[in-house]
Amino acid sequence: MRLLDRYIYRKLITYLLVIFPAFSLVSALIELLEIIRKSKVQDFKLMLVYILAKLPENFYYIIPVSLIISAFMLANDLIKTREIYPVLLNGISLRYIISRIILFSVFVSFLQFLNLELLMPKTNKIYTQTYQKLKNEPPENEKSIAYNLWLKIDEKTFLYFDFFDLDKKVGKGLVIIRVDDNFNPFQRLESSDFKVNNQNLELFNGREILAKTINEVNINNFESKTVNVGINPENIKKLIETKKPVSITEVYKVAKIAQKYGYDASYFWSKFYQKLATVISPFVLAVFISGFIWSKNRILILVAFFSTVIYWYGTSIVSAVASVGNLPYFLIFSFDVLFLAVGVFFILKTKHPEL
Repeated sequence: MRLLDRYIYRKLITYLLVIFPAFSLVSALIELLEIIRKSKVQDFKLMLVYILAKLPENFYYIIPVSLIISAFMLANDLIKTREIYPVLLNGISLRYIISRIILFSVFVSFLQFLNLELLMPKTNKIYTQTYQKLKNEPPENEKSIAYNLWLKIDEKTFLYFDFFDLDKKVGKGLVIIRVDDNFNPFQRLESSDFKVNNQNLELFNGREILAKTINEVNINNFESKTVNVGINPENIKKLIETKKPVSITEVYKVAKIAQKYGYDASYFWSKFYQKLATVISPFVLAVFISGFIWSKNRILILVAFFSTVIYWYGTSIVSAVASVGNLPYFLIFSFDVLFLAVGVFFILKTKHPEL
């Protein structure tokens, strides 16, 4: 068994090391032609840095496809060379080989996770900056600005601002609303200007509205007032920076912060679940394709490979709809569940290859 395992894994690794660089080379050539067409600065070194920095992103999208092609080539090679005969004659079932392909896909999914967590957050920033240099554009403004945002400070305190410079910790157009145990508003603070000082808010040129009862409402103007609300600009900063490429753990942290502040977290949670789905895609597609690759029906195999395109586009579409809150986030995994179910069904039906 160990000898067979080594043989299967060696074959899969060999095919993967041939297929993945081939796809990557094609992708790099396409990127090169595209950057030559768009760039205003013809600098070969910058172009090389840009292409190299794009490699982790290429890995992210190309490796799942490379894996299922490698699995097909393994099955095709075993059948054509008739090496499958001694395997079956020694009482080793075809499902044993399939299980090794699936175990290998778990390893590839782990590589996907490491790439997403360790490489892509850094390389995406590098190729974005390099792209701006090639287009002779100024660097992106690194200042963090938030605007038109409601935050939930706690269960009884809500805050809104028109504009907030999170680096300078100053802003414009602030509104604070406090409610009682029955969720009836009893205090409203307004100010034209504000700043954060040790997580406290200093309000300027504003007014305070206190409603003890419906018939007893007091309005007081003030030039300055300090309010203890425990606001943290660094947490808010994470909310507005998350639309840039980030790791799966960073997206999760930002989604939690968004929920804490009462901010619409649909976009963040959809991205989190989409990244999770992409990380496990090598495993899902390996299970799916393993039930088809032993067939001599070429049409059936082509349909299976074409279905993987539906998997990618379907997951992206569901994620886009979930990002605006029109679908529950967990439905992003609907295509994973569907493809796993179909794959397991055909694996269970697989008894021997059609030799």
